[in-house]
Amino acid sequence: MSITENTRDRASKQNADVAPQFRALKESLPSIKHKFLFMSSQGGVGKTSVVVNLTMALSKRGLKVGLLDTNFHGPDIHKMFGLELPVAGDSDKRLIPVAHSDDLKVASIASVMQDSDETGAWGKPLKISDFRWFISNVNWGSLDYLLVDTPPGPGEELLTLVRAIPEAKTILVTAPNKICRDRAKEMINFFEKEDIPIFGWIENMQGFLCQHCARREELFSSGSASRAIFLMDIPFLGRIPIDPNLSECVDAGELFMGKYPDSQAAEASNLIAEKVMESNQTVLSEDNSEA
Repeated sequence: MSITENTRDRASKQNADVAPQFRALKESLPSIKHKFLFMSSQGGVGKTSVVVNLTMALSKRGLKVGLLDTNFHGPDIHKMFGLELPVAGDSDKRLIPVAHSDDLKVASIASVMQDSDETGAWGKPLKISDFRWFISNVNWGSLDYLLVDTPPGPGEELLTLVRAIPEAKTILVTAPNKICRDRAKEMINFFEKEDIPIFGWIENMQGFLCQHCARREELFSSGSASRAIFLMDIPFLGRIPIDPNLSECVDAGELFMGKYPDSQAAEASNLIAEKVMESNQTVLSEDNSEA
């Protein structure tokens, strides 16, 4: 068999494997009303904590919410909720999300990754086919919102997510410093190149409130980073301050929004959740007026 024939056979087999995965995903999407992909240009901006807090804020309003952890660099969302990984499947061998409450379900890509060894490295590198299988084989049922925590930075995995859930809205999470400013601009340019619309952006780690004197301190020079993204005409959703209690909750496997509901960070997360809900109501009203 020639090299060309081998290449064609591999491509044909890959297409045959991909088709049922995306068919399964397409069949499940109509039961999910609103979908959001949370992205960051780099790690270390607190994107995962932002997603977890917004998920809690939405579910506390009586909405049915799903949280999908696809950040294979560090899939820790199930630990933040104090949940076990979903391993049981239904009759179609699909993953069943773990319920945190009647209104909130969680699924993590850690379910399809082998345990890390003593060096902390994953035992088996994750392939795009594994990534695609995971996002297309979670049985969510009916949801009002699905929030997806994505791997940081641009890449093939991110494009796989965007193409698998084309109607999902993207939210960019940044931190207020010069490096994040430059990386965020690069990420936005990547979005534009790939024709990916951006729903809005969130500035995390904006300011620190001292627990002893209640004085607010700015840890980063936020002006240049914020202005740079504002100038790129990306809708602004809000800022979330640093709260040392967040780290405490992560270490203890407790949810920050549940333990510190009156904190400034919780208040900021609630305001962003309200903006997300209002935007969807606006779109719904526009659709009804055109009908």
